[in-house]
Amino acid sequence: MAIYDSKNSKNREAVIDMLKELTSRFSNIRDNLCEPYGLSSLQAVIIMDIYHNPENTRVTDICKRLKKTTNTISPLINRLIEKDFLVKIQNKADNRVYDVKLTKKTKEIASEINLDVSDYTYPMFDSLTDLEFDNIYTSLLKLLEVTKQ
Repeated sequence: MAIYDSKNSKNREAVIDMLKELTSRFSNIRDNLCEPYGLSSLQAVIIMDIYHNPENTRVTDICKRLKKTTNTISPLINRLIEKDFLVKIQNKADNRVYDVKLTKKTKEIASEINLDVSDYTYPMFDSLTDLEFDNIYTSLLKLLEVTKQ
């Protein structure tokens, strides 16, 4: 009698393939949600980060939260400033430092993106039973835990 091995190499490969497929799908969804606003996915992530963290908007704060280098984030922020999505404001506590803030139009866009994400994702979760949702939630928590290293 063969013993079922849930972690056999074939199943591990299948899980990796599913994660790649989900990453691709979510990336496409994010791209489609951002396109009407003339934003790349990463630009939208920066805007949403500032939207959700309006008190900590130094470039270094943003980089830490997004786990990206300043070499990656700074040019994107500069392009967003050029396009009038963001403004740089001198920090009141330290004149050497600048905070990055959303413009009025960008606050409205961020609010719309927030609603668009909810409108897209909530129905997806509503199609799951409570048990299915709980299993996914628990599994994702565990996956996040084991990938922290």
